[in-house]
Amino acid sequence: MVLAMDQLASPPPLRRTQAERRAQSEARLLDAAAQIIAEEGYLACTLDRVGLRAGFSRGLASRKYGSKDGLIEAVIWRVSAHVHAQVDQAIAGVADPLDQVLALFDRFVELALSDTAVRAYFVLFSAMIANRLETRAVFDQVQQRFGQRIEALVIAAQAAGRVPPALPAPHAAFMLGCLLAGIAIETVADDSAQPAPHDPAALRRDLGLMVRRALGG
Repeated sequence: MVLAMDQLASPPPLRRTQAERRAQSEARLLDAAAQIIAEEGYLACTLDRVGLRAGFSRGLASRKYGSKDGLIEAVIWRVSAHVHAQVDQAIAGVADPLDQVLALFDRFVELALSDTAVRAYFVLFSAMIANRLETRAVFDQVQQRFGQRIEALVIAAQAAGRVPPALPAPHAAFMLGCLLAGIAIETVADDSAQPAPHDPAALRRDLGLMVRRALGG
């Protein structure tokens, strides 16, 4: 029996649900916003430009987020979720609590040196400090959440005898967070036209050694 050609053809692709289409359009808009911010700065990130960069109409970002502050808040929370997911991957399967702290530290430095979304976050962070942006409260929440994650890992390392208990865990978490933020801000402040001042792999290795010694491992 000979089959008709249309019977041999591949089945048509499944239609995306409205929720899937909405999630994809949001991802494209936030990716576009992060790219503009990382490349050109906070002021260059207008709602119209984000819509066009994402391949949509000028007005879509405005309709979706209502204002530039709404868009920026969405970018911040998306980067936060991205960083935490990356940390989850970095520490998965790492049994030693001190090694988990170092894995978090190393993955964050890797992201600061190479990830567009994280670069955009710290461009925004710098703009928030300089211009007292309305999104300060969101940054406070994100920074506090990440600091609590570092602190929890330090506490676990102390409980396992890998970090001296004399070092207060909140202080250790604060200092590690400041070091990570400083590295990220220095990275976004570098002139992209100039060669990188450090070899990224060597920088990450030496930072890891420094942190291990500082924590007593």
